Amino acid sequence: MKIYSSLTVFSTLDVEKTAEFYNKKLGFRRVDYLQSQEPHICLYRSSVEVVLIQASNGQRAIPNRELYGYGEDAYFITDAQQELQDEFEAAGVEIIERVHITDCHNLEFSICDSDGRKIIFGMKQWLTVEDKIWQELYSRAKNLTDDKKLSDFIRVGGVAAAIMTDKGNIYTGVCIDAVSSLGMCAERNAMVNMITNGESKISKIVVVKENGTVDVPCKACHGYMMQLDRDSRNIEILIDAEMWKTVMLGDLTSYWCGDKQ
Repeated sequence: MKIYSSLTVFSTLDVEKTAEFYNKKLGFRRVDYLQSQEPHICLYRSSVEVVLIQASNGQRAIPNRELYGYGEDAYFITDAQQELQDEFEAAGVEIIERVHITDCHNLEFSICDSDGRKIIFGMKQWLTVEDKIWQELYSRAKNLTDDKKLSDFIRVGGVAAAIMTDKGNIYTGVCIDAVSSLGMCAERNAMVNMITNGESKISKIVVVKENGTVDVPCKACHGYMMQLDRDSRNIEILIDAEMWKTVMLGDLTSYWCGDKQ
């Protein structure tokens, strides 16, 4: 089952005024459903849909910037950032931030709508296809980190790992810290998952701590990976999640006893 898309629902004290702004200033096509059981106006531009509903309680929607000090209220994906900014600016729309690259590698700009909401128009700017792959692996691992106590003897999830095989499949695992010696590193857990699914050749691996920083596999896992395949020295390991810098396992394992066999 897939989730294909989403639409944005905004409440407003003056649905007509807000609809007029999106129609005249931002170029959205409007379709009114004000006589329906739940009155609303639908706004369309390209594949984006915004639904406006009238606030019946007399309370305006408070933008995230007012509530929390930061954050957008909607993010619209586009690859025409500069053209849209120029179009909106010519229409008299307030530009909050002009087109720029963020620290998350998004090319974007933001505006303020008629209700004070911060709306961003942008898109992730992948430097290479490899960057996109590393982002996927990092996200898979980071989303699994959740240090918690299973019992008086076992904690799990303080570290997570994601590996990609030569076939392009991704396997994940979390660390298991036990009082006995039966615990397991996150990277070894991911490898066990991989082996269980019939694969053994790793191309990339990411290890992520709960605070979001990346780490290199432990020395024991170095040896485990080296034993899996003759080409294991070519396994790429992520060492920087901001610039997507990597290192080869062979560079971290200058001497391995299995080379003699």
